[in-house]
Amino acid sequence: MTVSFSDQIWILWKAVIHDVAWSVWFTRNRKILDDKPVDFRLALSLVWRAVKDANRLSLGCMRNSVDELLIHKHFGLRGRPPHASVIKSVFWSPPSPGWVKVNTDEVALGSPDAGGYGGVFRNCRSFIKGCFAALLDLVFAFEAGLLAVSMAINYAWINDWRSIWLESDSS
Repeated sequence: MTVSFSDQIWILWKAVIHDVAWSVWFTRNRKILDDKPVDFRLALSLVWRAVKDANRLSLGCMRNSVDELLIHKHFGLRGRPPHASVIKSVFWSPPSPGWVKVNTDEVALGSPDAGGYGGVFRNCRSFIKGCFAALLDLVFAFEAGLLAVSMAINYAWINDWRSIWLESDSS
């Protein structure tokens, strides 16, 4: 029997929920049966140990999503993507007044293969002023990136946006 990825994650976090319940039960019993004061730090440390153990055991179980990255970051956990991919936390910041910011992205499925590019223009209040996208037949990733930048500059020129801030994830 093969267990799916989502089932593995669900089993793992059910164990965490079980450990949290056990930690509360253990602390409660120490108070009632042993007449020891409730040590919330002990209960909290037991809960954190369960969460960190679950994180350690979930090697290769992280999906590449912003939500999961934020959850891991909030709890101070290290994310472990399933492959050799790298997840970076990036925060968008608006441009200065009078400027238009364009963010471009590109993709190529192979070397060369089908690909595409796109971009979004925003003002200092984060309002979208325009966007563009195109599919490409046979391109390398760097070609798609160059085409995205070229199209962004052309689009800005046509719309009379002379002060642009261009961002791209292309290396």
